[in-house]
Order: sequence, then structure tokens, then C-alpha cells
Amino acid sequence: MKIDPSTRAPIAQPTRNTERTSQTGNAVPADDLSVSINPAAAELGQTDSAGAPFDSERVAALRQAIAEGRFSVRADAIADKLIDSVKELLGR
Repeated sequence: MKIDPSTRAPIAQPTRNTERTSQTGNAVPADDLSVSINPAAAELGQTDSAGAPFDSERVAALRQAIAEGRFSVRADAIADKLIDSVKELLGR
């Protein structure tokens, strides 16, 4: 089947929306938008560098293992640590 380029519809170009809708449903200019971060979320974003040292040799070894296909993901270990992390965050 041959496609005739003269019958194709033109492709619409995307336009940038410079207005957003507020919670009340009114249009708000993009320049007037503000963002606030929940204090609990801000606390999660803070890192304790003294409690978690960066081991560049370990990172290099992991990168090499991934590149060589020797690295295996243990889903059960990841799930266990994720659950422990959530319990700690919830204070349980």
C-alpha cells in the first residue's frame, strides 16, 4: 500500500500553557503560582551525612558488577528494608 503525502493531515504543534487553574477553578497566570512543601516532607529531604558515610569503592564495585552482569537484585531484601523504613517513619 502506498501512502500519498498529500492526503495526510497536518500535525498540530503543541502550545505552552501559561495559565494554570487554582483550587477554586479560576485561571491563574503561571508567574503567580507558588509552591509550599509540607514540613514533614521537608524533614524527609534532610540527610544525616554523619550517619551514612559514602563509600566510593563500594559504589565502583557495584557499577563494575552491574556492567559485567554479575549483580543480582534481591527483591525480598529490598522489600524488607522498605517495610522497616516505613515502620520507622511511622514511629512503630
